[in-house]
Amino acid sequence: MTTISTTALRETPPEPEWVALDPRVVPLWRVSHLIASGVLFLFAVVPGTIVGTFVFPPAWPWIIGFWLALAALRIWLFFWHPPRVYRAWGYRIDDRVLEIRHGILFRVLQLLPLSRVQHVDVQRGPLERRYGLASLILHTAGTHAAILTIPGLDAAEAVRLRDRLIAVAESGGDDAV
Repeated sequence: MTTISTTALRETPPEPEWVALDPRVVPLWRVSHLIASGVLFLFAVVPGTIVGTFVFPPAWPWIIGFWLALAALRIWLFFWHPPRVYRAWGYRIDDRVLEIRHGILFRVLQLLPLSRVQHVDVQRGPLERRYGLASLILHTAGTHAAILTIPGLDAAEAVRLRDRLIAVAESGGDDAV
């Protein structure tokens, strides 16, 4: 019978803590939802007006009710969805693996061995630049989901994380990243 000493248990390095996204991502996502709602409204109000005015005028109460219900849903999602997504997102990294978690209804936990990373990109769109944020995009080798994205990182943190992933890959002795 073998016994495990308590010193052997203490020598195991602790798992890294989950790192949350930057809190500025919540207003960024709200602005994105607002833009998407505006586009949806513009592309749907014209056909609705044509149908209500020329094709079937008695449908106006139903069209107005539909638009009010859709507007109420979009407003509710505007306030509810971004903070919930923010709380669900997190990542942690050690010397061998990057772990990402996200999802509200369907929780997703993704493990990415760093040896599988082909290259790492930092992406900053106009809204992300406005909020000082960036997305880290990891391209992997040989998987059906070959691209993993970590959104809502502080721009400097995204660059630091990219450089850390490159350093880990170079110290591993393989040709990843």
